[in-house]
Parts: sequence; structure tokens; C-alpha cells
Amino acid sequence: MKMSCIPLCFSQQIKKDKTMTIEDWIPMAVDLNLDAIEIYEPWLFGRDDDAMKKLSDSVHDAGLEVSMYTPESNFSNPAERADSIAHTKRCVDNAKIFGTNIVRITAASHTLVGAVSIERGPKRDAAIESIAEGLKGCLDYAEDHQVSLALEDHPAVGTNIADFTKMLELIDDDRIKVNLDTANVRDTTTVELTEKVAGRVVHTHISELLDNKHGCVIGKGNVDFKGIFSVLKSHGYDDWISLEQLSGDKDDLHFSVEHIRSVWNSV
Repeated sequence: MKMSCIPLCFSQQIKKDKTMTIEDWIPMAVDLNLDAIEIYEPWLFGRDDDAMKKLSDSVHDAGLEVSMYTPESNFSNPAERADSIAHTKRCVDNAKIFGTNIVRITAASHTLVGAVSIERGPKRDAAIESIAEGLKGCLDYAEDHQVSLALEDHPAVGTNIADFTKMLELIDDDRIKVNLDTANVRDTTTVELTEKVAGRVVHTHISELLDNKHGCVIGKGNVDFKGIFSVLKSHGYDDWISLEQLSGDKDDLHFSVEHIRSVWNSV
């Protein structure tokens, strides 16, 4: 198992206050004995290719890898689909700059303007069809660049297991992979989702729920990590385990890293 992290607990400092940079996070990741970090696109602040290459060098010079390039995307609105395809192709290019072969895909992010309503009905069905068509339009480019697109069970479309598996069925292409997020479906169904998609998982976001609410420090909530890891291991999974920590500080991250490492090794 290779361990990475996307420290969203530092979003306030990095994205809003700008009192911390990705470069500041790199030595912390080393101190936590991680193997890699994720590159979260909203934190790049419009860096050009040269600046991204310099950041990539800083990561690798510290002895770390980049487990995944992690943007947000929205394929749910047909009017935006062409732009989303173009954006995903740019993300593939950026992934190559950072030396990773995985790009996270969100079908429709609740943080992006234009994402479809989560209500059931014809509009939802049309959105799922739009998502499938959009992702089909990205797969050849990704394959040509030896990059896997990893669809995440992510809000606003993807946190319902039936919807998520329907997207995969409509895409109907083994080249679409999965970034499994352990806290984007209800904690009582995460193992069920894992069982359905384990053969496609190339990257796993370790997130936590407490009474089905986000924000809890990983290892102090209700998610059945032992059950999830048992399923992944039964399918021979030995790819990235990446902590998506939403709250806390470096001490909390240290606790979470050690907790997840212990649970994985105990299964």
C-alpha cells in the first residue's frame, strides 16, 4: 500500500488566507512519512507550465511522488460538456507535468456553477447520460497520454450508488477507472459501493463521516475502513491510499495516517 494525502484541512490557509503554500505542505508530508501528495488543481492559483514544472520538481526532490492530479469537473450540463472535455484534456497534460498517471474526475461538483440539481427525475437521467457522453469523449486522449481517468463518487451526481454504477454502465469502457471516496455515500453503504467497483479502483480517497456528516478527523468517525480494505485487498488492490483530511492540524494528520496504516495492515 502506498500512502498519499490531500490536506483539505489547510484549504483556508492555502486558498483563502494565502498564509500557506503547497511548497509549505511538502516538508510536512515528508515528516508524516507519506509516499506522495495529490496536486489539487484549485490550489495552483493559475500557475503556468513552467511554474507547475518547478512545483513538480520540488515534490520529487523531496522524495515524494504525486499520486493523482485532482481537479473538479462538471459533465452533467450538455451546454458545458465541450468545455469540460477540453478542461479534462488540459488536466491530462498537467498530470504528465507532475509525473502522475491518474486524473480525478467529478461528474458534477456541487461547488461549480452549472451543476445539475440532485433531484430525481428526467433532468437527473439526462444529466447522467450527458456525463457518460462527456467522459467517452476524453478516454482516447487520456489513453494516448498513458493517463487513467478516475471517476469519483462525488456530489452532486455520484453519491447514489445506483446513479454511480449507471454512469459506469453507460460509459461501457474498461478504460474508465474509479477514485473511491469512502465518505461520499452513507457510511452504511460504503462497503457495498466498494464491492461494486473494486475492480476499477486505481486510487482511494480516505474520508471520514461521523453520523453521516463530513468534517470529522479520519479515524474518529463511523466509516468501516476495515470492511472497505478487506474488499480492496480481496481484489488485489495495492495502489494509492490517500487521506482526504477535512479538519484538524498536523497532529491530527499524524494520528490519521498512523490509524489508517494500522487498519490496512491489520486486515
